[in-house]
Amino acid sequence: MNGHRRPLALTGLLATVLLLAASAWVTLAFVPVLPGVGGRFAASSQTPAQAHRLVRKAIPEASWPMFGGSPARTRYAPTQLRPPFRLLYRIPGGGGLIEMPPAVSQGRIVFGTHDGLVVGARVEDGAEAWSVNLGGCIASSPAVQNGVVYIGWSGRAPCHTGKDETGGIAALSLRTGELLWRFNPGNVESSPAIVDDTLYFAAFRSRSASRVFAMRLTQPRRIRWSFPIASKVASSPALIGRTLFVSAYNRRLYNLDTRDGRLRWETTAFSDAAQARLLLGVRSLIRRRSWTEGGYYATPAVAYRRIFVGTIDGVFSAFDARTGTHRWSRRLGGAIYGSAALWDEAVYIGTTGGTFFALSARDGHVLWKRQLGGDILGSATVTNERVYVATSARQTLVLDARTGEIEWVFGDGKYSPLVVAGERAFLVGKGRIYALENAPCKRCRATPPAAGRSDARPSG
Repeated sequence: MNGHRRPLALTGLLATVLLLAASAWVTLAFVPVLPGVGGRFAASSQTPAQAHRLVRKAIPEASWPMFGGSPARTRYAPTQLRPPFRLLYRIPGGGGLIEMPPAVSQGRIVFGTHDGLVVGARVEDGAEAWSVNLGGCIASSPAVQNGVVYIGWSGRAPCHTGKDETGGIAALSLRTGELLWRFNPGNVESSPAIVDDTLYFAAFRSRSASRVFAMRLTQPRRIRWSFPIASKVASSPALIGRTLFVSAYNRRLYNLDTRDGRLRWETTAFSDAAQARLLLGVRSLIRRRSWTEGGYYATPAVAYRRIFVGTIDGVFSAFDARTGTHRWSRRLGGAIYGSAALWDEAVYIGTTGGTFFALSARDGHVLWKRQLGGDILGSATVTNERVYVATSARQTLVLDARTGEIEWVFGDGKYSPLVVAGERAFLVGKGRIYALENAPCKRCRATPPAAGRSDARPSG
């Protein structure tokens, strides 16, 4: 009898192990992503080069006026920059961590730190022109227009002390750092965008209460409209024309009319079935000790009449900018916190798994990928056919944007790699910013942007 019972016991144990393994896979690995619906790809519409030209026309005094370089947040600029570089100077951050990239305008470079310090330095030589301590955690980039810096803060400084409802947005003089005004709608991790005379940003008071704001900047200054979202919004608004896109922790993407804040549509790449929502909530709770910590932290990027954005769940998706139709999604094997960089019909994005991807903007297929040896927590930048990316291994790498080949490595960095101002690059280290320019190099590959279409492949 015992001989018969032993195989039965082993069979039962094996079945239990398989059941537990299947349950773990469903809970931790399975993500209920909806199938994409193919559609027309507008290759010549709203290109990264067009976004750059539009913002330079609107804010001519600024080289890099806001996060992503433009309201479309494409993180592309045409330059002649290429490695190797020569270090011109360093700008210290006062000992605080610099999470988000600076803005550059009117001979000033401006950035904030986790310790609440806002620094304005001279582009000419890196000398500090002024510094102001806002007393709050700064985990966003400033926006600059008409000699005024707009920057958000989120809870008390330093950032690891936790969030309360004391956050907001401040306006400072670009020339002197003088505090002009504060507005306190809640925690602002969102990097503001400026279009014409309106400032757009999001604020949250809890994981289930946020608002997107449109603030008129000309006198009398006032809130034009605000739109409530029943979720945490840490991402920054992206804008094209009269349309604003913002993503939230509830895994939903919203399209608002910039004139009155009216909701045009909302969409998602995930199943809305009750079982799917339960599964995603449990997965977030197990992995990140929060029921809602799995959705969109990253900021949308807009080009080619599509919106590109990734989730903490590790799913990167493209949506139709007019209708919200889910075009395609790819699971990338790690959490996505950074915003995508866009150029020449390619999408550049990294994950906490340490892999950096170039995806086709048309259908999401992998053009190339490269393991970089550290978590990728920030957003890449593309210029002169190269893509710049920073990792938690305290490195900033320069890759060939077409092949993924590593061309140059710099021994500092953590979140966002760099912004550009003419033929000068400002590389973001963990606690300081480095000003770089091209070093003499007879054998270096130089690829000037094609005339008339600076995000296109050069002919010949």
